[in-house]
Amino acid sequence: MFHQLLSRDREDGRACPPSRAHSLRRGGRARPYPRSQRVIHETSRLGGVSMDETVKQGANDKIHLGKSRIQEILALPVSEKMKLGQTGNRELRALLVKDSNPQVQDAVISNPRITEVEIVTFARSPKISTFLLGKIVANREWLKNYQVRLALVSNPKTPPPLAIKLVTTLRDADLTDLAKRKGLAEELIVAAERTIAQRAPATPHQEKEEKRGKSRYQEIQDLAVPEKVKLAMSGDKEARSILIKDANKQVQEAVMDSPRITEQEIAAIANSRNVGEEILRKIANNRDWMKNYQVRLGLANNPKTPLTMGLRIIGTLMISDLKRLSKSKGVSSVLTAAANRILIKKGVK
Repeated sequence: MFHQLLSRDREDGRACPPSRAHSLRRGGRARPYPRSQRVIHETSRLGGVSMDETVKQGANDKIHLGKSRIQEILALPVSEKMKLGQTGNRELRALLVKDSNPQVQDAVISNPRITEVEIVTFARSPKISTFLLGKIVANREWLKNYQVRLALVSNPKTPPPLAIKLVTTLRDADLTDLAKRKGLAEELIVAAERTIAQRAPATPHQEKEEKRGKSRYQEIQDLAVPEKVKLAMSGDKEARSILIKDANKQVQEAVMDSPRITEQEIAAIANSRNVGEEILRKIANNRDWMKNYQVRLGLANNPKTPLTMGLRIIGTLMISDLKRLSKSKGVSSVLTAAANRILIKKGVK
């Protein structure tokens, strides 16, 4: 067997390992490799260098691993399979990428010889693990390839949050097919339909409304401060919603002093992160506005509300809102701790 192996290596133009060749020349009996080393050596002979040389020469011949060889490779220790994944040829990569061990999969993906054609195939395959799909999504270079993105979004195993991020990068025709495909997550199909709708040309009515909205905003922004103050006091709801965000405090104060402002507007302002502390303090000091539960709730959940006022308000909130507030990461930890204390005092777990 070893004489045959030696002659075969010589015919291929490669020398067999020195230790074995030396033993054969001396007429001695070569000791066989351990099983895992033998499989790696045989596999590299069939699928490693010679395969690359074949590709360079432009040949179309493909080397196929037999069933027995596949079983031997799959039975190798993880460390040996990782070596094969990092150095093996395309056929070995296609085999080992489906291995159950994430380290082996990672080794295949890290192989410097891997091609984008293979990445597209992996991204499309329902047999690939979600771990590997996540690795592909995380690679910016691979995501530059349109077919990779399409394959990822079309694969039911790609986690929906990752696939949805790629939806807006797809072409309309592919999005239409995607929206009709069965087996995909419902939120992914909704995202595809929404993207199609957003890209649809606007109707004359929509264009007119959009133009009116832009022109009204621009018209108000171009006014002098005295004119803005006057408009804030006498204008409509739309004007007040624009002017409350004005950088000038006099204009904001005028909006709050408008006799036409409603409690619904006050509740929206109390919940807004776009207004300053002075405005929120003004709301908190108004007894009539504070009788409205939505106003108090908006102030309690607004991180810009002065802490002393927030602590005074939370005692008036309902249990359900206190629970949400106690777990909120958007407000001061002092406020969440106080909400927890109130819940404990009321015997709520």
